[in-house]
Amino acid sequence: MQPEIGAVCQSHLEFMKWADEQLYAALSQAPADQLSQDRGSSFKSLFDTLNHIYLAELIWIARVEGNADAKMDELPAPADIAALGEAWPVLHQRWIGWAQALDDWSKTLTIRGRAGEFQVPYWKLVMHLMNHGSYHRGQLATMLRQAGIKPPATDLLMFYRSKP
Repeated sequence: MQPEIGAVCQSHLEFMKWADEQLYAALSQAPADQLSQDRGSSFKSLFDTLNHIYLAELIWIARVEGNADAKMDELPAPADIAALGEAWPVLHQRWIGWAQALDDWSKTLTIRGRAGEFQVPYWKLVMHLMNHGSYHRGQLATMLRQAGIKPPATDLLMFYRSKP
C-alpha cells in the first residue's frame, strides 16, 4: 500500500526540522571564528549557509501562509547563531502546524518570480524545501570537515532510524 502524499510531506517536514536541529547543534558548538570564517563557497561562512537554509524555509512558509509576494531580502535574518537558535524552532512549528491543518496537498501556490509566474502543488513545494535544505546541509558538512569538525549525520535514513 502506498502512503498518502500528505503523510509523506508531513514526515519530510519532520525530517527537515530534525536535520536542521542536528546541524544547528553542531554549528552552535563550533568556535565563533570558525562560524564566520570565509569558506570561499556560495555563501561566505558556515553561519551564512545555515542562515540561508533558515531564510528559504521562512520565505516559503510566508508564501504558503498567504504572502505570495514575499522576498528573501526583505525577511528578518537572525544576526547570529543564538538568534537563529531562538527563531528556528518557531519556524519549524509553523511548518508542522501548517501541514497538519492542510487538507488538500494538490492545492497549488502561485509564485511570481524572476522566471515569471507559475503554479506548484503544495506537496511538490514541500519536496523542494526538503531537497533544498539537504543540498545546503551537504555543503555545510563539507565546510565543517574542512574546518576539522566532524559533521553530524543528517541523512534521511538516519532520521527514519531515529524514530520508533
